[in-house]
Amino acid sequence: MKILSIDTCTETISIALKVDKVITEKTFPSGKDFSGNILPEIKLLLKESNLEIQDIEAIAFGAGPGSFTGIRVACGIAYGIAYANNLPIIGINTLEALALISGHEHSISCIDARMGQIYLGVYQNKNGIITSLIEPGLFNPSELPKLPKMEKGVVIGSGVKPYRDEFKSQYSDITLDYFEDKCSLAPQIANLSVSKFSKEFNLEN
Repeated sequence: MKILSIDTCTETISIALKVDKVITEKTFPSGKDFSGNILPEIKLLLKESNLEIQDIEAIAFGAGPGSFTGIRVACGIAYGIAYANNLPIIGINTLEALALISGHEHSISCIDARMGQIYLGVYQNKNGIITSLIEPGLFNPSELPKLPKMEKGVVIGSGVKPYRDEFKSQYSDITLDYFEDKCSLAPQIANLSVSKFSKEFNLEN
């Protein structure tokens, strides 16, 4: 299956092309002109893979949480391409994508929501199948949600750096690792999308 994936929700803008099990990715930093770069980068990515947009079979995009502007850009571009080519489309939760990239069995995915708040979800990864262990949501860092029973986990995402001390103090009963590198999520979004498509373009996805 040939899937085009787009993520503009986080600090690193990324697009990816998944052809069966092979993924090709391009990344570039966000900025005031990033929205104008995405379509040319998609065309270049397809050209370098010897494909046309007509060869794409499905579209996946990062549906948030994250930058409000970024979510709108990814959604707009993805739906525009999908509608024009009658392609199935799906939005993937960026917290789930972070859990997949961590590679750990238990992940606490967190995205800095600014204004002193944090988007957070807790996930279990079993052989690449991501299961939500608590309802993801928007939290105050001083009042993080209670974790399900676990001995260790990794905290991953842009919320690590500003709120590492809050995680340490409130989750002191488990062993935590921290992954605060900037993550490009388009490949993980593509992988998570594989089994979720309908057969054609659908506005409800």
